[in-house]
Amino acid sequence: MTPPDDCTPSESRSRHEAVLRTAVAQLVKFLEDEAVVEIMLNADGSIWIERVGDGMSCSSVTMSPESAMRMLRVVATQMNVELSERQPSVAGKLPIWGARVQASIPPIVDAPVFALRKPAKLIFDLQDYVERQILSAEEADALRRAVRDRENILIGGGTGSGKTTFANALLREIALTDARVYLVEDNPELQCTARNKVQVLVQPPAYGWNRAIVDAMRFRPDRIVIGEIRDGAALEMLKAWNTGHRGGLCTVHANNTRAMLDRLCQLIEEIVPVAPRALVAETVNLCVHIRRDPAHPAGRSLTGIDRVRGLSSNGDWVLEPVTPPRAPSRGKGG
Repeated sequence: MTPPDDCTPSESRSRHEAVLRTAVAQLVKFLEDEAVVEIMLNADGSIWIERVGDGMSCSSVTMSPESAMRMLRVVATQMNVELSERQPSVAGKLPIWGARVQASIPPIVDAPVFALRKPAKLIFDLQDYVERQILSAEEADALRRAVRDRENILIGGGTGSGKTTFANALLREIALTDARVYLVEDNPELQCTARNKVQVLVQPPAYGWNRAIVDAMRFRPDRIVIGEIRDGAALEMLKAWNTGHRGGLCTVHANNTRAMLDRLCQLIEEIVPVAPRALVAETVNLCVHIRRDPAHPAGRSLTGIDRVRGLSSNGDWVLEPVTPPRAPSRGKGG
């Protein structure tokens, strides 16, 4: 339904919101539940949800292919993007709730599917991680010192491992430093309470990661925070961090702390033939890796917090744990 041409902007927004709320009616209770962080529809019609600290579970709600298709067409219209057999995949941001949308329809899938990733509402601090036995008190203190000392911190993990949630915990520490913070992301998930901040959303191809990081330098930031680095803009980020803007924070997809540094190099090599490993080793101070862990009471565990000590004589990363290794925590019911 398209609002009449004589609608005021306010009336038009209200009608668009009403149409969207009707289209996603089956999901509203999940979208408005602060504990729910992800909502997923599979091709069999089942809807899976993930709650903070509880992992993923199958809900009692189901959607028929027809209902799902109607919903996705309305969502695509609201996002002003095409969804059709010619363009069977769509990515964007869901209005009202600000959830990140990734959806596909036939012929590339058997039936409509989607994943809605909501921006974090429940913000944990480092003490919460200690109480949930994800961090030791010594590790939390080491991270607080790293923030105070303006060290550059890289957070790694797989999809849904909790990288952004952990980044938000560190942002709470950064906010205590009174620094001017410049944040760059493609979906508003970073939560920063700093009084002096600039928050920028990239929108490729009109406004990409590289341009956003280059522009950051003209806003006189003390610290530059990147939601997730996933292309050759990694080189601009390192150069910015290494030229008077120390104390940065960034997330990256990787399987362990060593692989996080390798991943940075792979991204840089999208734009230059050989990554400057010495620059990476000099600029990144700490690597923090988090993973999903069904055996852990919190559903997450840290696999390492390593300090980057440089390169060995044969060019390998030299890493050192920030605290002595802990004994593995016992799982649920252990």
